[in-house]
Amino acid sequence: MTKVKTSLNDVLLARRNFLKALAAVGAAGAGMMPGLSLAQGAYADRPESEVDQLNLVVWQYGNIYEEIAARFEADWGVPVERVIEPNIEPQIAKLTTMFAAGEDIDVFVSILSTMASYIDQGVAAPLDGLPGIEDYIADMTPLARSTATVDGKLWGLPYLSIAWAFAYNDELLTKAGFEGKPFASWDELTEQCLKAKADGVSNHPLLWVGGPGLETLPGTWFSQVCNRGGRIFDEDMNPEMGPGSIARETLQYFQDSFIKHEIADPDSLNLKFLPAVKVFNTGKHLYLGTFHNYFMNQMNDPAQSPIAGKGKIHGMPGDGATLVATWYYMMSDATRNREWAWKLLQYLGGRTQDGVYTQALGLAKSSMLYPGFTSVAQSEEVREAWSDRVDVDAVNQIFASGVNYEKVVPAVTQPWYTTWNEQLNLELTACLKGEISVDVACDNITAAAMAAKG
Repeated sequence: MTKVKTSLNDVLLARRNFLKALAAVGAAGAGMMPGLSLAQGAYADRPESEVDQLNLVVWQYGNIYEEIAARFEADWGVPVERVIEPNIEPQIAKLTTMFAAGEDIDVFVSILSTMASYIDQGVAAPLDGLPGIEDYIADMTPLARSTATVDGKLWGLPYLSIAWAFAYNDELLTKAGFEGKPFASWDELTEQCLKAKADGVSNHPLLWVGGPGLETLPGTWFSQVCNRGGRIFDEDMNPEMGPGSIARETLQYFQDSFIKHEIADPDSLNLKFLPAVKVFNTGKHLYLGTFHNYFMNQMNDPAQSPIAGKGKIHGMPGDGATLVATWYYMMSDATRNREWAWKLLQYLGGRTQDGVYTQALGLAKSSMLYPGFTSVAQSEEVREAWSDRVDVDAVNQIFASGVNYEKVVPAVTQPWYTTWNEQLNLELTACLKGEISVDVACDNITAAAMAAKG
């Protein structure tokens, strides 16, 4: 019997033909599966071109990038270089430095406030015309779809969607005399905290996410402004923080919680999201606000939290209006191969070779990251995974009451936003410490915006 040599290309061609045949035979059945598109070439077919390797530029989140890169290499035989920074700020610096130096960049992750800059600078490339893109667009949640669409073009696949919310310690709420009745208005939040303080339930009942950053301290202020029906800029990027504005009145409330009422923990001004959650988990505070919804995972995990089971998510008062946003995986204009970069981008923000939203589903189940695709967000698999750590209906209601970040802070889409944001953090911190008045802070923030805008 004569052995016939079979090349790697022969194997890959046979596999591709097999998958196409399988798709044809199973099309009717596949069409009945929730969220499964019939345009299988978007994720199942090997590109006609070849590439030696690809890379991704991201910030650390567990081992998800090591795992997805290993799966991509196993499926396609293409190694993935992982450029992973410890958190958001270093990742932004690394990405922009690589781009400026003319290095290859295939895919990367972006928060909302950096997307516009990446598009404007040419770091990002639009996804229009890529195979299967229309199916992804159709399955995106309205929030994820609207934010990713700029000038009629789609610029990314969703990493996760975020809502700003409160949490409360159910045990302390009961001790303070408000069993099952968290605040329903901003005045009531103050009243409950004052009573809890007076009764010795908590020295500082209110913990804010108040550490300076792109979306920490600013987001806590913006979310309060949003809930009260205000905004930070109008559609023409003119600041709306003048005398009598909702933004200014809201900042006064924010400052009062520290200075006038002394119900807010002063350490709040040093705490970003996860550190704030860890402090709240010590069980010394009645309320935490405003944090990203997915941190309920850490709050009610017995392995991570002394108050597991006592932390409850709580929406904003009144009609519940709150900030919502989506972060994205994007393709770089500096990619070495657009076809293969699209394939890798789908592994991060779309479907893997088997047609499953592997990463979105995995992160939703393990870390409670809210998916940017409707078929994943509404799946029973996700509901079952979340039900022991959070009131799933409450989370969905919070998102249903969400107001797109861009409507409250339209300037987030402008390249100058990050520069202005740095000054914003300085002024807000000084104000909340009582070093400057609310009026001075808002005047300075407005002046900084006009200067950055040019």
